[in-house]
Amino acid sequence: RNMVDPQAMEQAVSAVDDVLAEKGFMDALKDFTSKHCDTFEASDENKLEYTPIFQEYAQLVESFVERRLVERGVDLDQFMKDLPAYLDSADAHPRTGAVLELLSSFDSFLAFKDMMLEAKKAKAEAGDAKGSHEATIDADVNGLSALDQLKDKLEVTSVLEKGGEADGWSIIADKSWIQTYRKRDPNSKIDLTRCFASVNVPAKELMDIFMNPLIKMQWDDDVASCEILGGGGYDKDGYIVRQVAKIPLLNQREMIWRWILVKDHPLPGEYTGVIYSEPWDKPPPPNTYRVHCTIGNVVVRPHPTDPSKSRLTMFSQMDLGLPAFIANHTSSNWFTRNVLKLEAAYKKLYGGAQ
Repeated sequence: RNMVDPQAMEQAVSAVDDVLAEKGFMDALKDFTSKHCDTFEASDENKLEYTPIFQEYAQLVESFVERRLVERGVDLDQFMKDLPAYLDSADAHPRTGAVLELLSSFDSFLAFKDMMLEAKKAKAEAGDAKGSHEATIDADVNGLSALDQLKDKLEVTSVLEKGGEADGWSIIADKSWIQTYRKRDPNSKIDLTRCFASVNVPAKELMDIFMNPLIKMQWDDDVASCEILGGGGYDKDGYIVRQVAKIPLLNQREMIWRWILVKDHPLPGEYTGVIYSEPWDKPPPPNTYRVHCTIGNVVVRPHPTDPSKSRLTMFSQMDLGLPAFIANHTSSNWFTRNVLKLEAAYKKLYGGAQ
């Protein structure tokens, strides 16, 4: 039996990472969407004329990626043959799934249609949409202290957690132990997302891991650095945290955000973590995109029958600088990866069983 070469696979995946981040590829997508976006309408009806455009788009992506990978010396036939076994192996690089997940978004018609509609909107608004989104986020925190904002942010968390289909939430993934929902935001190109998950970590330890910036790099391989810039601590106004992450396909991302931990909320024995962007006067480093986080909150409750587990609600609306169709398309797997990383962190840091 032929054995998969982990080093060769890792080099091939890295090449995919590099190719999809190339300016030439991004320019080709931009030109294509600008040419065809006016054909698309924001309705449930998918017109026949969409099909040849989607097929042309798929061919554009496939031919570009194939050509550039061959130029980089990747044996495509062998790569595709070995890929399933490599993904299932213990030798698989931790970023492989994320890279291929983003790559798979190019095969989704719904993601493609979202991309076209986003391009159409941006074209109509002459590029002003991004600026207004940033202004909205900054306005949320302008002139108010962290503690002044906390009550409102806790109320928003409660409303979002209780919301159902009538409030615009639709389920996008159900894996029995984790359910992910999406809600369109008319004021942003990025959807609101949330998940409800059963986690194999006790509630207190889960929050000790998730909300401790000092140990973030011990368990999250995607984090390049994490430091406390200010704040009085969780017994006062929380922390201002600077985190730098390497996201597959992209330049590094910088997050400047406020972390506040509220114990015994919503009920005794429960925990709420409030996370949002904090204004910062220093610009990000070169080749770094500063993320805008409207909400990154978490609510953790002890499991009703098993103290070794907890129930987690997690929210997200972050502008990572990704095309919205990719960010929205991959949100459900982002939640799943985070929960699995937290369970692995518990095993590593506490010796707990997964």
